[in-house]
This record gives sequence, structure tokens and C-alpha cells, in this order.
Amino acid sequence: MAKPDARKDVRSGLAGVLVLAVVAVAMLVTAQAQSGHFLPVRTVKMAFHDVHTLQVNDDLRVYSSRIGRVSSIDYIDGEAIVTGELISGTPAIYRNASAEVLSVSPLALKYVNLDPGTPDAGPLPDGEPVPAKQDIDSSDLQDVLEVLDPVTRAAATSTVRQVGLGLAGHGQDLNGFVGSAPALLQDLALTSNTLASKDFDLPGLMDSVDQLSSRLDDRQAQLRSLMDTAGTTMAALGVDQGKPLEDTLRTAPPTLRELRGALVSLRSPLADLRTTMETIRPGAGDLGQTVPDLRGTFRESVPVLGKVPDVADQAKPAVEDLTDTFSDLRPLAPKVADLLNHLETPLDALAPYGPDIGQFFFRGHSFVSEGPAPNIRYARLDVVLAAQEGTGGVFKSMPYPRDEYPKPGQADKDQSHNVVPAGILPALGSGGGR
Repeated sequence: MAKPDARKDVRSGLAGVLVLAVVAVAMLVTAQAQSGHFLPVRTVKMAFHDVHTLQVNDDLRVYSSRIGRVSSIDYIDGEAIVTGELISGTPAIYRNASAEVLSVSPLALKYVNLDPGTPDAGPLPDGEPVPAKQDIDSSDLQDVLEVLDPVTRAAATSTVRQVGLGLAGHGQDLNGFVGSAPALLQDLALTSNTLASKDFDLPGLMDSVDQLSSRLDDRQAQLRSLMDTAGTTMAALGVDQGKPLEDTLRTAPPTLRELRGALVSLRSPLADLRTTMETIRPGAGDLGQTVPDLRGTFRESVPVLGKVPDVADQAKPAVEDLTDTFSDLRPLAPKVADLLNHLETPLDALAPYGPDIGQFFFRGHSFVSEGPAPNIRYARLDVVLAAQEGTGGVFKSMPYPRDEYPKPGQADKDQSHNVVPAGILPALGSGGGR
């Protein structure tokens, strides 16, 4: 009788064999399903001059719908004969059919797109390939890039290389971007709705962008220089794998807090400065208006200033003599100061009579301003006596007011009003004084 452990080992072995058999059958079914061998098929042949990286088992499609697969690729007389297996129920193939090798993606994956043709051309005989002249060869990505000039291809190559280097090691960042993509798409939808709304002036924005582009069109050299400078700056920021920039950003928060405190403390001085600037604004405006006159003064004073050194040289002896004179006059300065202090009181008393004193000297000049010939002058004096003075007070003068002590500026007014009618007072002298 078999032992229990032996029976357990036998059951484990049978279970393992059963699992392997199931896996093998599943793989076989999957392979056959992929190739379509479980379905009734028919074949079609297509001739191409170049299929590039087209492989067996690549898709065979009609109007982008899969109808079969590439079963074999043979090369006969310089042409590639591609045999395709069509699933039962696919359309018939006619003589004017055509095929094209297209790319699934930039990763060189290909498929064959078949146009069955029209019934009026008649059915394609079995075993006869669709002529190569009716087919379109594969276009490789390299051939597509051949239409670009060398400079553009080099720039595209550099761009792809830089993008690859930039994405290297950022798998987690890409995963985070993909994870946040739904929220970004919602934001994008909101942005699109905003741009499409009537309140958003998208045409006006486009006009502004067009004007900006036209203004920047003739500044390509400056923009190129700016981009070069920006590239140099970014390269400097990325030195040592960005370690200096990382250290700077790490110390930025406390620095910014201190800077905020300093800026807050500047509010009061800035307010005072604002008041000061508003106060001096009128003066600054007036100064700005005088700048043209000041510029003209400086421009016209150049010839005069050019003569100043000669005048200064000629005046130097006189200045030296004046220096000695002022040295001799220095002891008199205290006496002159005392004199001016003593004159302060009478000058204060005479100050209100300044206009009358000036009028006195003006009339004194007029008093001796007449004569029969140049450089000969006579003084004229008229003596007029009133009745009271001439009779010793027997007869009173006419009732005209008299002011022996007129106030400042009053004498001239009294004289203009105290006019004695002609014939009343006898003239004891001759002439008419001023």
C-alpha cells in the first residue's frame, strides 16, 4: 500500500502537468486567434517597390478597419510581393484595387491599407497580385524628414535629443502629470468655455497679438540676442546640477521674511517722500519750463566765459590792491558797525518819508534844469505871500487848509489841492519855480 506522502506527491505532480497543459492550450488558442487561423480565410497579393519595416502578422485594413493580416513577404524581380490573409466575409477584390503601406506610429510600426476597387473593373484573378504601379510604397519617417533642409533637420534632431534628456529620470513627474490630467482637462474645458463666451473679446485679443507680432517682426535680432542671453543665464543657473540655485531657494524664505519687515519699515519714509515730491512738483515743473532758457543762457555764455580768464588776469593787480585796502580798512569795521547802529533810529523815522525825499531830489533837479544854452542853468524861485503874512494878520487868508507837519505822502496831495486863484495874492518875485 502506497504511503500518504507518496500519494500527495503524485497528486501535486498531476496538478502541475494539468496546469501546464491548460497554459499551453491557452497560448496555442491565442496564437491561432491572433493569426486568424480559426476562421475561413482567402488570400490577396499586392506588389510594392519598398515596404520598409512591414512585418508578417501586421494588420491588413480596409478603410482603417482590420480585415486580416500579412501572412508573408516575398521578393521577386525587385518587387516585394505581400500576401495578405482576408477574413471570410470581406469585400471582393477587383482589378483596379490599390494598396498602401502606412505607419501606425513614429516607432516604425506599419500596416497595409487596401482599397478593394470597383465592380466595373472586374474581379482580380486568384494568385495575381495588385500591380505595383497601383500601389503606394511605404514612407519611412526618415523619408518624411528628407523634405526638410539640413539646418531644420539638425534643429529637429537637437530638439528631440534635448527633450529626451529633459525627460530622463522624470518618470514620477510624468506619472504625477498623468494623474492630474483629469483636473487639468476640467480647467481646460473651463478655459475653452471662457474663450468662447461673448464677454471675452477673443477677436480683439487676436488683433492685439497680431499688432504685437508685427511690431516684433523687425526686432528679430534683438529677440535672438535676448534668447541667447536667456540661454546663457539658464546655463549659469544649471551649473553644478543646479546646486547653487537649490541652496539659494532654500535660504529664500527667511530672506524674504526679513525683506518684508524692511519694506514695511519703509512705508513711513516713503509716505514722507511722497509728500515731499508733491510739494516740490510745482517747482520742478517751473524748473522744467526754464530749462530751454537756461540752455540758451549756457550756450550764449560760452564766448563770454572764454574771455573771463583774460579779464581775471587784468583784474588780478587791482584785486591785490583791494586786498591791501581791505586790510587797512579792517580796524574801521567796528566803528562803521556802531555808526550803522546809531543811524538805525533816525532811518526808521525817515523811512516812511522815502517817497517824499525822492520827490524832493527830483524837483531839485527840475529846479535847476532850465537855461538859455547847453551847460548853462538857472534856478528859478517864486515867492508868494498870502494875505495873512503880508498884512501881519490884519486880513485873513482865504479859507484853504494848511498843514505845517504833513504825514508821509500827504504834502504832495495838499499842494495839489491848495491852489490860490490868480490875482488874489501879489507876486513879489518873478518867474515860476518847480
